[in-house]
Amino acid sequence: MSFHKYSAYYDLLYADKDYQAEAEYVAGRLRGANAQVRSILELGSGTGRHGGSLAAMGFDVHGVEKSSEMASIARRLEARADKPGSFTCEVGDLRVIRMGHTFDAVVSLFHVISYQATNEDLAAAFKTAAEHLEPGGLFLFDVWHGPAVQATPPSVRTKEAANQRYRVKRVARPEIASDSATVKVFYELDCEDIDTGNRVQFNEEHVMRYLFPDEIEEVGRAAGLRLVATEEFLTGRTPTTDTWGVCYLLRKLDAAATVAP
Repeated sequence: MSFHKYSAYYDLLYADKDYQAEAEYVAGRLRGANAQVRSILELGSGTGRHGGSLAAMGFDVHGVEKSSEMASIARRLEARADKPGSFTCEVGDLRVIRMGHTFDAVVSLFHVISYQATNEDLAAAFKTAAEHLEPGGLFLFDVWHGPAVQATPPSVRTKEAANQRYRVKRVARPEIASDSATVKVFYELDCEDIDTGNRVQFNEEHVMRYLFPDEIEEVGRAAGLRLVATEEFLTGRTPTTDTWGVCYLLRKLDAAATVAP
């Protein structure tokens, strides 16, 4: 995953994504589990759209984003003072970063956990979350749901978007590797500057891992986290083989209750 050139067109391609509704859903799930949640560590904060929306709802959000280009875009939200909460962002690798203090909750949204394609990366991400939580703290994230990916494998998709500055066409070509439960997505982007007519064409390769409930429970247990809820992202319905996006909520255990892997 790089998001180097992709970052300039990312928000345009996802202009139709309802970040506000998603942030409201996340806020509801967190506050439903602990009404006192205020501070949030966001692992993989992207361009800050979720973090900014959560800050507007009264949360203090600190984002960690591996892509310096994406983090630079996200930092534009930091200067806004019209929110009851706050949003800050730094460049960092969610697998190894340590902030030196804890948060009420850790979130990782828009399938960031599915970008942890190896067992080692997945375990490291969960360890990061656990080490930034006090006992009882919450870890919420969404992933590609394994049963749905197996039932309806991804296919080639084309998306086009435009605003006053750019016109963008993206073709996504997936390649499934069942032995590693991953999907390698080859992105082909054709981007035009409307004013100048200049065009930029480039490719990026992203590897996504689809995950199963028993895997999440096992990795969580090894990190000292207990599975609290599994549901379809946004709707709260029970996941099925038609559910691609599944939300998991875990809670950090007391040290005495942690089960060794």
